Formats: sequence, structure tokens, C-alpha cells
Amino acid sequence: AAAAPPPPAADTPPAAAAATAAGSMTPREIVAALDDHIVAQGAAKRAMAVALRSRWRRARVESAELRGEILPKNILMVGPTGCGKTEIARRLAKMVDAPFVKVEATKFTEVGFHGRDVDQIIRDLLENAVGLVRARVRRGVREEVRVAVEERILDDLTGCSENDRTRDSFRALLRNGELEEREIEVEEPTRSRPNVVPIVATENDSERFNEILSKMSKALSVHKTGAGSASRRKLTVREARTVLEDAEAEKHMNEDEIVAMAIEATEQSGIVFIDEIDKICTPSSQRHGADASSEGVQRDLLPIIEGSTVSTKRGNVNTDHILFV
Repeated sequence: AAAAPPPPAADTPPAAAAATAAGSMTPREIVAALDDHIVAQGAAKRAMAVALRSRWRRARVESAELRGEILPKNILMVGPTGCGKTEIARRLAKMVDAPFVKVEATKFTEVGFHGRDVDQIIRDLLENAVGLVRARVRRGVREEVRVAVEERILDDLTGCSENDRTRDSFRALLRNGELEEREIEVEEPTRSRPNVVPIVATENDSERFNEILSKMSKALSVHKTGAGSASRRKLTVREARTVLEDAEAEKHMNEDEIVAMAIEATEQSGIVFIDEIDKICTPSSQRHGADASSEGVQRDLLPIIEGSTVSTKRGNVNTDHILFV
């Protein structure tokens, strides 16, 4: 009988440990799972499966110093449009709940020219990770949120002073779906829109300036209206449930912790798929016109793929262990 796989190291980052459920599958099992969705492309499936398995094995290395020295082998896929290159990477990221972003190399220009710079790839990956972490936290508190929302709806339907027998009878009707069209008053936090005029500049500068102005506007809005300001609306129980679930879920989310977990997930399990890489590999001797993006993008991509630190509005992200396809 095969020996049981060793547990993850004690100081293994949470995101790396989270990928172990699918990561503990052997490459053969991963390929079989991909076969359910993608026809043929056996070599590409196996390469991606081995990369995923290598991440799983890296998470089991006890020494943090040695674990930091184990770098992923990036993958180059060659094939015509529509053969399944992107889908293999996307399906694999979905299997392990890993941050994933697909970009086209031709959309970027070198630093100093109008357009998107390659650092935007990592920023987009981090935003994807934030969404994944928020969804993961929300799934973890789903039962608590359901109970809290049910109690708040019953408070509106029966009042807080009603006896347990009355509440239980209403609870049974609520769970049977017989009160879905009953109207109740729900308190919604007011979200004032930032009164900010966007700054038109390069995409990078615009993002930074608008982020600063948005924070200033938010601070002024809180000072003006008060942090706890809210409005009451009449909604049906069906509509109110969604509003209350969002409000209750937010109570369980610490933004700083979510950002820290998202950065760690991006660094340890992020997958970037760069499409049309061949379009920027044309040597200058064979290129016509004033195209400044090809060789410049190659130079800018190289540090990110080899491993560097990218500055984002949420913090610095190290790209050493991100898998590039």
C-alpha cells in the first residue's frame, strides 16, 4: 500500500495549504480530471499537472529557507487558436481555487509609452485573489450568516418582545417559504458616491491619483454623514434576505486580513496566462514602422517572470513563485 502523504509544514502559508486538496492528486489523476472538460492536448495537461503537483510538494518542505529556493518551471504552450491552451490553465486554477488571470501580450507597451505596462498583470492577479479570498471567507461563515439573517427577519416580522412560541411559528413559515412576499423594513448603509473627477493620464498614474482622491473623498464623506448613517427601505423578505446577507457577511470580514491573505495567495499559488507571446517576439530587423512595444515589452516582462517585487495599491507582491504560462 502507498504511504500516506506527509502533512504540510507547520509554517506553510494558508494559501499553499488550501491548494492541497486538489494538489494532493497525482499528475495522472489531474490529467483525468482535465479530460472531462478538454479534448486531447495530453502533453499540455501533463505539464500543467506536474507543475501543480510540484507546488503541492513544495508546500510540504519543512524548511522555510529551502522552500523559498524551490521555484516553479514556467510553461510554454504552442498551438493554434482554440485548441485548449487557455482552458487548461483556467480549469487547473479553478480546481485549486488559485488566483488566475489571462492577458494578451500585445495589449502592453514598454515603460514610457502610452498604454498598459506589464506590472498591471500582477495588479489584476491580486484583485482576482482578493475576490477569491472574500468568497472563501463568506463560504466559511455561511451558516452563521444564515442564522443571523433569519433572526433579523423574525425581529422585523414579530418584534423583539414576542414569546418563543410565536417566533417559532413564524420561523416555520419562513423556512417553508410562505413569507417571501411579506414586506419588512430593512436598514441599508448609505453609500455616498465619491465626488471625484477622474484624472486622465497614463493608466498607471491615473490609477494612483484616483485611488488617493477616492480615499480622501471617502474620509470627507464619513466626516460629513457619520460612519453609521443608514437608510430604511421597505423590501419583500426575498429581497431583504440578500441585503441582510451582504451586511452580515461584511461583519465577518477584516479588510486588512483579506488583503494579506490575497497577497500571500497571489505569491504562492497565482497563475498568469500570457497569450499571443509570439506577437512580441518579432526582431527589430523584421519589424516595420514605429512599433515601440515588442522588444520593450520583452525587457519589461523578463524581471516579472524571473522573479521581482511589484508595487500595488494594496501592497508589494513578490513574483518568484507565480506560475507563468
